[in-house]
Amino acid sequence: MADSWRGYQLAGGHIALDLVNTVSWRGDPPRRLDRLELPGFFADWLTRTGLGVPEGDLTAVLPEVRELRELVYDLLADGQPQQADLDRFSVLLAAAHTRAHAEPSLPVRWSVPVETPADLLPALVLLADELLRSPDTANVRRCAGRGCEWLFIDSTRNHSRRWCRADDCGNRERARRHYRRTREPV
Repeated sequence: MADSWRGYQLAGGHIALDLVNTVSWRGDPPRRLDRLELPGFFADWLTRTGLGVPEGDLTAVLPEVRELRELVYDLLADGQPQQADLDRFSVLLAAAHTRAHAEPSLPVRWSVPVETPADLLPALVLLADELLRSPDTANVRRCAGRGCEWLFIDSTRNHSRRWCRADDCGNRERARRHYRRTREPV
C-alpha cells in the first residue's frame, strides 16, 4: 500500500480538492493514474483525511465517489462552472441534506457522520459544497506542471503559486528549465 501513496500528498488545501487529486497525471493520458483503483488506497485516504473508515465494503461506493470527484473537477478546473454540472451537483446536494445534521455552532455547518460506506458520498458532497460556497474558490488553481492538472487553493500572499507542490511539479519544471539552459548551444 505504501506504493499507492508514492507521488501523492494531501496538497489541495481542502478535502474536496484532495479527492479530485486522487487522479494523478490527469492531463497526460498514458501516465494517468486513478489511485482509487489501487488496493487499500481509498481506506487509507479516508483515514488520512480524517473522515475515518466505516465498517463494510467500500468498493460499493467507489463508482459514486469517482463520479463526484470528476464532477467537482469539472466545477472548479476552469473557474466557470457549467450549468449542467451545477444541476448534477444540486441533485447530489439535495440527497445529502436529507441525511445531514447541523453542528451546534455558528456559522451552521452541515455534516453526515461516516458510520457506514453509504455515508461517504453524502459526507463528501457536503464537504464539496462547503468549498464551492467558500471565497476560497477564487483562489483554486490548476497545477502548471506538464500533465499534472491537480487543483489546489493558492493561499500565498500574492497568489502566485503555480504548482501543486514546489518539491514535485515545481522541482521538475525547474530541472527542465535548467537542462534546456545547459544543453542548448549558445
